[in-house]
Amino acid sequence: MIDRYIVATCPRCMTLLVADSRYKSKTCPKCNARIPINGLKVIKTARDSRAARMIVSEAKARRGGLDQR
Repeated sequence: MIDRYIVATCPRCMTLLVADSRYKSKTCPKCNARIPINGLKVIKTARDSRAARMIVSEAKARRGGLDQR
């Protein structure tokens, strides 16, 4: 089974976001930029949305210095 969800960063504001690879574009929830899926800088991929959201949560915690490891 192929990974359906993409965890990427918005090229305009660097916000982490989850994009469904079935669609052609994604709108950033922070800056409202419309980005083509093939123009995103992919960090990781996931098979389902729950796994993708967990990847984003962990990455945000590391960025913010909240990582307990």
